[in-house]
Amino acid sequence: MWRALGFLLIALVAIVFTVAALAPAQWAAGAVRSATGNRVDLAETSGSLWNGQATVVLASGPEASSVRASLPERLSWTLSPGSLLLGTVDLRLAHPSALSQPLDIRVSPGSPAVLGATTLRLPASLLIGLGAPWNTVKPGGLLTITWDRLQLSAGRMQGSLGAEWQFASSSLTPVSPFGHYRLVTNGLYPGTTLQLQTISGPLELTGNGTIAEGGRLRFEGLARPVPGTDDSIKTQLTGLISLLGPRRDSETATLKFGS
Repeated sequence: MWRALGFLLIALVAIVFTVAALAPAQWAAGAVRSATGNRVDLAETSGSLWNGQATVVLASGPEASSVRASLPERLSWTLSPGSLLLGTVDLRLAHPSALSQPLDIRVSPGSPAVLGATTLRLPASLLIGLGAPWNTVKPGGLLTITWDRLQLSAGRMQGSLGAEWQFASSSLTPVSPFGHYRLVTNGLYPGTTLQLQTISGPLELTGNGTIAEGGRLRFEGLARPVPGTDDSIKTQLTGLISLLGPRRDSETATLKFGS
């Protein structure tokens, strides 16, 4: 009897490992949808839970009618089953254009989650999938987010982090591009400090802000033509500037987000 039970146990273990090895990539898609409230989806999945590919889709809300935008090309991932058996998540994400190098993510019990260094490059048009005000602005250009090494734990973050918007454009103005912008942070959360800088272009966007506990954002700044900008260019920027915030004077709008 004990021998039979032993054979049965071995058979059950073999079945479990076989099912796990063949676990479809759709399992990963389901987990992502659940974790993000249906705002991020993995579409057209292929492969397995351990080695798979999918198209990343952003949605403005959880409803089926929400505005959606997909990332060009396909994201691929590798998840180590051996590490998972020991209670550690070792995940590697790769994308031919969105990631400058593969992103390594490690989550171990009792330790902060660690995201390896990389640069994330996204078409600014992808922001349309997040809804208002982006679906009105219809931004164009390239967004880049760079970090050296991030540690995440229980609502905390630490690490060098910054972002840029290059070749910025919008359907609200024929001026294209109208600028290149950089967002500098102190790499901490909560207590994040934000500084918006204009690198180049006829539209100046500047400001400072903070992100406090609970994700409470407070940001104030200005949007205005760069001094010396041609009058015809100023006129073409009027619609965009008016949307960005209430007028402070004839040429300048106040940027204000949060409270």
